[in-house]
Amino acid sequence: MPRVLVIDDAEYARDILKKILVRGGYEIAGEAGDGEAGLMEYSRTNPDIVIVDMIMPKMNGIETIRAIKKVNPNAKIIVISADGQMAHIEEAVKAGALSYINKPYQWSVVINELLQLTGGPQ
Repeated sequence: MPRVLVIDDAEYARDILKKILVRGGYEIAGEAGDGEAGLMEYSRTNPDIVIVDMIMPKMNGIETIRAIKKVNPNAKIIVISADGQMAHIEEAVKAGALSYINKPYQWSVVINELLQLTGGPQ
């Protein structure tokens, strides 16, 4: 079963994502409330996929993506954010994100993105 790390400064957003992931058959590898903690959690848990918010304290989503990619250039990262500015989306993809989902999101959209990246729960 693929393991997912959730990095978002909003606890309620992390809780919703965790419920969606578990319901979809994914395991929660860990969670973090900011990019710095997310990077440490990534190194500690070595998840199969990372879901990261764009706007966070200490280290924003772009910085977090870049830092994770330095640790593991093959890391699979999805950005989920309310910041739908095209320039930010393009920057996230350039930094290494594989896809971008706008908040508010639907269960099916999140799971479909994960299915495309992981082949689904096993």
